[in-house]
Amino acid sequence: MPKRRLLQFACAIAANPWVFYLKTRKIYQGHAKGLCFPGLNCYACPFALLSCPIGSIQHSFSLFHRGLDFFQKAFYSLIYTGGVVILIGMITGRLVCGWVCPIGLIQDILHKIPAPKIRLPEKMKVLKYLTLTFLVFILPLLTGVHWFSRLCPAGSLQGAVPLLIFKPASGMPRLGPFFWFKISILALVVIWMILTSRPFCRTLCPLGAIYGLFNGISLYRLEVSREKCTGCGKCVTVCPVEINVKDNANSPECVRCLECKKACDSGAIKSGFNPTFSKEYRKSKRYSS
Repeated sequence: MPKRRLLQFACAIAANPWVFYLKTRKIYQGHAKGLCFPGLNCYACPFALLSCPIGSIQHSFSLFHRGLDFFQKAFYSLIYTGGVVILIGMITGRLVCGWVCPIGLIQDILHKIPAPKIRLPEKMKVLKYLTLTFLVFILPLLTGVHWFSRLCPAGSLQGAVPLLIFKPASGMPRLGPFFWFKISILALVVIWMILTSRPFCRTLCPLGAIYGLFNGISLYRLEVSREKCTGCGKCVTVCPVEINVKDNANSPECVRCLECKKACDSGAIKSGFNPTFSKEYRKSKRYSS
């Protein structure tokens, strides 16, 4: 099994190790839930030990809605969670999406199911920024409701479905129309994941939207040598988010899975923390950053 896949599985287990739920049927609510997992991982998952950064951010905005009495708590919560996300973004960019996030792993696995494959229209990539702006920031601030968590298909997959299978000790609430609406969204997104490579990352994930903003300035970077590149196009063929690696190696869409680097026979692609090419490439200045 490839190293990246092994790390993805290890991170998914590390984010959801609370097997004691199977005995107690109580979701963990200890101090660790105050810590943010770097990737998108549902707080309501019965096996989750850490919190979801997007869930924490929208919770902060929902607290602002409740008035001045909650302002200090909301402010400190937002500073902590936002600081963690920004720090990760400045160091690694979207590396978390390609190597750590459990939802990224699920998408990678589902897309391997034999089925007709559909390319994602370029314009749909803006949707994740709208999701971040309205469902994570604006609507929780105006209504006090965690709208992204209520609609998130990843949350339904990690939270609602396991809780239906392994019912909590307190029992499940009545499953009304809104619950089945959420499950319908999940079903559609799962089908989409089979047909299109990483559609959730590219169109719906607000965490990926934030990390992507730092791809161009993060310490961890990709570089493509113009002299070594043969223009074979293999990097584009294997890219799960369909970017032109040669011209835009540090695109906000890049999840830094490094499949392009692995596929490059000429060794034109390098990656790392501020990678630099050999002396002749630096002198030619014909490489992309």
